[in-house]
Amino acid sequence: MKTLAALMSLAMLAAAPPAPQDDLAKKVTETYASAADWLVSQQAESGAWSMAAGEKSVPSPSFTGLIIASFGNAPEPLKAKYKPAADKAVTYLLSKVNPDGSVGEGPTGAYLKTYTTAIALMAFSSTERTDKVANAIRGAQAYLKQNQVKEGKDLGGMGYGDESPGGKKGVANLSTTGFAAEGLKWSGLPQDDDFWKLVVKFVRKCQNNSEVNTDPEFVGQLKAKGLSVGDDGGLYYGPIADPAAQKAGTKKIADKEVIQSYGSMTYDGIKTYIYAGLKKDSPEVKSAIDWVRKNYSVEVHPGFAYDQAQRHHLRGLYHYYLVMARALDAYGENPFETFDGKKHDWAREIGAQLVKSVKENKLWKNENPAWYEGDPILVTGYVLVTCDVLLKNIK
Repeated sequence: MKTLAALMSLAMLAAAPPAPQDDLAKKVTETYASAADWLVSQQAESGAWSMAAGEKSVPSPSFTGLIIASFGNAPEPLKAKYKPAADKAVTYLLSKVNPDGSVGEGPTGAYLKTYTTAIALMAFSSTERTDKVANAIRGAQAYLKQNQVKEGKDLGGMGYGDESPGGKKGVANLSTTGFAAEGLKWSGLPQDDDFWKLVVKFVRKCQNNSEVNTDPEFVGQLKAKGLSVGDDGGLYYGPIADPAAQKAGTKKIADKEVIQSYGSMTYDGIKTYIYAGLKKDSPEVKSAIDWVRKNYSVEVHPGFAYDQAQRHHLRGLYHYYLVMARALDAYGENPFETFDGKKHDWAREIGAQLVKSVKENKLWKNENPAWYEGDPILVTGYVLVTCDVLLKNIK
């Protein structure tokens, strides 16, 4: 009888329907699908997605690469559904690889090459590794490593590439460096590669932590401008001793004028440190996480002052969500406890915010258009890459 009862129990378990999907996970999945359907409807016959350029739109390898990365890392069955669009886009992106391994914007591929190559590497690392894709990955890795600054105060960092074809080089900054680190991580660059040792040296110079941010040249330049390294642990755009070049400006703390830390760069720093092999208890990671514990938000971009008229507090919000999700996923604490004692299920909180803010049930667009976030193709791409992370963390 016991054997029969056991067999009946097993049969009932086998016949039981699968557990229902979590309500929020279901909403995020449905919203993802609606947005992905809209993106597919915007894809050109060439396979590209375009960016707005004045009165017209132009094919964009970086926008295209971002969307390939989102589709290629989506959970099933979303990944299978959007594979045809992703494959078509990969063919386009492969056609844009330059002889030096880079991918750039513009008709000749000579614009923003470092930034665009980093995103292309994320895209190539998210698709089937055919011989052509594998060659493109190797070329992009080599190009990015070659373009990492090897001397001076920008040691270890990377700029966007040419600000205009044949024009001045962009200054090294944490945003581009973070994208490059992401692409190299996705592509499987070994952690003992020299790239990671150098990138840590650069990220330290972007951190308000006087224990680790000690580069004599940069500290001297700050002093000459009446600035100092702060100690809140947060991070900023780059080792640039010019308040006008810092995206969130400067502020006075305890009689010291310091560069303002802000959310997206702090999360970029955290994930890049972790990718490079630093531990949670390292002074770099711990102090940056402490900044997050004081400034956690899914409603505004912390570090930017609230401004109802100008929407300054929403500047770069959707890129912020992307790096926030990737950094907290890499850090591995969920729920995430802030210094006020609250515990945040960050994946659910970001997911709920994205479901709430979707427009026309198919796209996202920032009320503050700075940094191209008025372009729904880019912003929707950011959101879908973010959702790839959220859907594996929403329980």
